[in-house]
Amino acid sequence: LDDQVRTVGGTDKSFANDLYKKCTDHPRFSASKLQVGSRKFELNHYAGGVEYDTEGFVFKNKDEFPREASDLLESSTNLFVKKLGKTLKPPVSEKPSGRGRKPQRQTVGGQFISQLQDLRETISSTSPHYIRCIKPNAELVPDSFNPVSIVEQLRCAGVLEAIRVARAGVLGAIR
Repeated sequence: LDDQVRTVGGTDKSFANDLYKKCTDHPRFSASKLQVGSRKFELNHYAGGVEYDTEGFVFKNKDEFPREASDLLESSTNLFVKKLGKTLKPPVSEKPSGRGRKPQRQTVGGQFISQLQDLRETISSTSPHYIRCIKPNAELVPDSFNPVSIVEQLRCAGVLEAIRVARAGVLGAIR
């Protein structure tokens, strides 16, 4: 997607074609002939298959705030306007642009990946603990456990799904 955004003639159609070429063999990617014809594809997430339409992908990934506008705001003598300019300034990609050219602006997708990596580092540095109150039985009597009721409560609270996702290593699979 980043390549299509940076290419002068990058379009949703060329993005979709690249996607079909590069991802066809991936086990979580699929696209039927009907989907290919309408430039759609499906990703099999942990919760099931989700269909995506590539219409608007390239446009939505562009960062349209002009660098000149953020530079103008940053040059203001008003501290608030200056800070606003720094906040709105598009991030620069850490990848070298080659041959002494200016560093490339980071795309929306690049910003997302960067933020996701920061989130992963934060999560990895913590030790999450979950406290859930589970009623062992409908009668509320001691030493009596209704396994069906307990599993239903855990499922409704999202605990079983959270454990399944953690075991699948969903965050570890994102690069």
